[in-house]
Amino acid sequence: MNMFNDHMRLMSVALAALVVVASVVIGWWIWDDSNGSPNSARVIQQIASPATIRLDRDMARVLDLLADVEHGVVIDGKSCERCAYLAQTVSAYRERAEATLAGIRQSEAALGQINDRAPPGTRATLERALTAQQKAAARAIAGLRSYTNAMGDCEKERLCQRHDSIRAGEIQPLDCDRDARPVRAAAARIEQLSERVVAAARQCQATVCPIMNCERSAAFAADLEIAEMSLAELAGGRTALPGIVEEAAPTGLAVVLGGVERALVRLAIDSAETSLEAEALSARAADMRSGLKGWIEETELRRGVQQHAWRVGALVAEIDVAAEWARQDNNQEYTQAYFEALSRAMLSAARLDAALAIAEAPAVPRSTSGPVCGANELATAYLKVRQAIAALGFCRAKSACPQSARSMSGRPIRSASDRSIGALAAVTGALPLTLERAADAAVRASQPVELSLDQATYRTGEAMTVSANTAPSACLMSAGAIGLAQAGSEPGREERYALAGNAASEILLAAPGEAGRYVVRVFASPERGGHILSEHPLSVEPLGASCQGFTGLWDTEFGRLHLVDREGRVTGSYRRSEFAPRPGLLIASRERNVLNGIWLSELGRGGARLRLADDEQSFKGTWGVKVDRNSGGGRWTGRCLLGAQ
Repeated sequence: MNMFNDHMRLMSVALAALVVVASVVIGWWIWDDSNGSPNSARVIQQIASPATIRLDRDMARVLDLLADVEHGVVIDGKSCERCAYLAQTVSAYRERAEATLAGIRQSEAALGQINDRAPPGTRATLERALTAQQKAAARAIAGLRSYTNAMGDCEKERLCQRHDSIRAGEIQPLDCDRDARPVRAAAARIEQLSERVVAAARQCQATVCPIMNCERSAAFAADLEIAEMSLAELAGGRTALPGIVEEAAPTGLAVVLGGVERALVRLAIDSAETSLEAEALSARAADMRSGLKGWIEETELRRGVQQHAWRVGALVAEIDVAAEWARQDNNQEYTQAYFEALSRAMLSAARLDAALAIAEAPAVPRSTSGPVCGANELATAYLKVRQAIAALGFCRAKSACPQSARSMSGRPIRSASDRSIGALAAVTGALPLTLERAADAAVRASQPVELSLDQATYRTGEAMTVSANTAPSACLMSAGAIGLAQAGSEPGREERYALAGNAASEILLAAPGEAGRYVVRVFASPERGGHILSEHPLSVEPLGASCQGFTGLWDTEFGRLHLVDREGRVTGSYRRSEFAPRPGLLIASRERNVLNGIWLSELGRGGARLRLADDEQSFKGTWGVKVDRNSGGGRWTGRCLLGAQ
């Protein structure tokens, strides 16, 4: 944690004082019932913060994933040109993430060099800049993860290979007389199951702190991905089917698709740092959508055929889903869902590009129109499953479920054929995709945090006691934070202080120096999105027009001291200078006109003893460098600043 220059000038103090200084952070404190004295608590610092450490760890994991993908490409011999747009996006996001992380380290170094002589506002300006950099890095890393996964899927699906003998031997052509009824029934069941998953995600979206079974939902998500690919295979989406011959791609759709792919890459890169404005995003999505739909209407729909219509519809649906996620709240879960949807749209475009380069030439004409019997039902189910996968992924992220491990080693399990069960068997019953499976996507709300204030109304500068129990809340089990802010203000400007996970504690804060309405905000842990879980209102009133006993505003050797006497319990706060980042606290009890208590600041803590003059306009006393000593540190005198002097 950051060590202030005052601390550096006191390095010659006794070792006991040094230990105190190293462990103390000013601003709030946790009361230790074992010895009856306040212990220092940990403020969430921007310097060497847990957020930066977490970003470095996440980046390392994503780079490992990317290395696996690139290693798989080397094994296959060369990369697939149809995955080039995804590879281009991955490269851009990697550069953005690495550059932003480098900027974070520079900002941390600059913050570490600030001292009390720096111009006012320097620290606050750098801290805001660092926070913005951390958010940008988190966004770039999230995007890099999504696009890397999609690039890996693109390579694994072998969209550039014409003759996959293993897959061709596993896949059997449909017999419409035999298979039409079970295929349509299975497609309807999978569509209904997907709708239930989407409905559960809507409940998750409305839940502040959701909980779900991460293990069961991960297995469910894996089965849905297998179902997605199996539906695509049944509808003719694979290139490695018996009887495939190459033909020239339809010029019109190929041109339109190329423009859409380039637009998707541009949209992805423009979204790397921050969300786009809703109107601009909608306009881009509309341009891509209109181009694809226009081609379908002018060609296949006019001729009454559906060779590529369902594939185009899948791509349009992916674009719409990405745009919808982007228009939602700009937080971690929605951002991740947006990147997932946009990367899947780019993968769908690669699949469509592969489909345009082939055509089936069966020896016996099919008994139904379309690629296969039940093509319309299969296409609809495919789109619904894609939405369900995105919705379940969003809810798993919001519930802090770990991401499923993905590997390029060996032959990965990506589709039903990879498991030698066949696409038809996977869709019609080999996968456990009954309607009851929707329960694996269900969520429930976590218990709220238990937090209370010792009072509803405080005086300016008075010490506030906040009692917090994080054990009931899943969003605070590992880490969380509280912050004091003006009521109705936008979150992000308040300083946040770390809460001990799964524990009860009493926290001391200094009431603001300006009267008004305030709230204590409770923030979820970063891995749960950092949302505001609850707000607890309070009001701050001004001190009186004159000093009454110890209650008043005092000019002291350590800056202005606010004190409030409530039936013998005297608390307050002070700042050593206008550049001091956080206030020190004084917690004491009074007997007649003598105050005995403890001071706490960024320099440490110790005892204090103050005696009020008979005219209640001044006090004199001493302070110590240990809690059990109220002398030996120096003098502590004060003069009343309220009323006529």
